[in-house]
Amino acid sequence: MIRFFVTLCGVLAAAACTPVETATRSVALGQGAVVATSPAGYCVDDQASQTARDFAIMAPCATLGAGEAMPDVIGIATVQVGPAESGDVAADEIALRDYLITDDGAQLLSQSGDAADVDILSSQAFDSQVMIHFADAGPPPLDGLQREEWRAFTNINGRLVTIGVRGLAAAPLTEGPGATLLKLMLAGVEAAASAAEDAEPEA
Repeated sequence: MIRFFVTLCGVLAAAACTPVETATRSVALGQGAVVATSPAGYCVDDQASQTARDFAIMAPCATLGAGEAMPDVIGIATVQVGPAESGDVAADEIALRDYLITDDGAQLLSQSGDAADVDILSSQAFDSQVMIHFADAGPPPLDGLQREEWRAFTNINGRLVTIGVRGLAAAPLTEGPGATLLKLMLAGVEAAASAAEDAEPEA
């Protein structure tokens, strides 16, 4: 476990694994239109995230120095929020799914932009959401991550929200845990108004 922990820390930004006083559980993106809240055991990596670019990274709190136990499913998640009205592309989830499994869609999924690197393993489309599980032979977004990724596209407050999940190359996620972590991350992303309502105490 210690070796695994050290490996995971090495995947994160250089500042990660430094003790923090307070764990950050949520982050506002898209000019405050979207709030992403991490699932249990996960925190926002404040130093690796780029909120000015509407991009956040979530990792096990333990790797960020929060002093918490490691979650049951261990991986790294990224959240990207698009500009206003970009969410229209997810209005027809079937059309978006069908596009993503074409060569043009594979090019979009690929880290290197090469469709030949991508192998679509499974896809789902429902309720203005699309989930794609694929393998990418190109370089991972962060060194030390596995080649397979679970990615979701959804429309939140009129903005396209893209969530990606990967495990470690040394301890890769498999189909079940990978899909589970993606769904947990997806469940934590909501419109800012909804997040505010959830936070208000009952009268």
